[in-house]
Amino acid sequence: MTHVRIEGRQVVVTVDEGRVVRLRRELLELLDGVRRFGSLSRSCRALGITLKTGLSWLKNAEGSLGQRLVERVRGGKGGGGALLTAEGSRLLMAYYSAMSVTRPGFVASLIEESLSARNRLSGRVESVVRGDVVSLVEVELEPKQRVKAVVTTQALDSLRLEKGRPVLLVVKATDVMVLSL
Repeated sequence: MTHVRIEGRQVVVTVDEGRVVRLRRELLELLDGVRRFGSLSRSCRALGITLKTGLSWLKNAEGSLGQRLVERVRGGKGGGGALLTAEGSRLLMAYYSAMSVTRPGFVASLIEESLSARNRLSGRVESVVRGDVVSLVEVELEPKQRVKAVVTTQALDSLRLEKGRPVLLVVKATDVMVLSL
């Protein structure tokens, strides 16, 4: 999957071959539930749908995309569960990114749900000093304050941090984490 955009209640996914697949937004909410709960049935309950409906949505989406999105583990003595595949995780992250553009506050609520850190600062990257292993990112805050964060160079690349990019700093104890917007 290369691109995801939101159109009303649909999520439009452009797959690698340039083919466009339209998915219902509820499917992405189902995948989010699998990520949070580790269970397809629990995710379905949280959405107020039957497991049969959730499985149908998932089967249709996997067929349209040509990729498995969820790995299911049948019950037994220890119980079953479900995990997102790598492709399911990529799709969900692309959905989160698209939602952050269309719904103000989405990223903040996702962070509060996913992290124990509550101190968030918005700003723009002012400068980057790239190192072999770690890099220094300087972020300008409003009004004209700056914070420096040491990040791995791998994170620098994966977040595509460069001068002028909007970011969200998440502060926990003495560490500053950078979230690319």
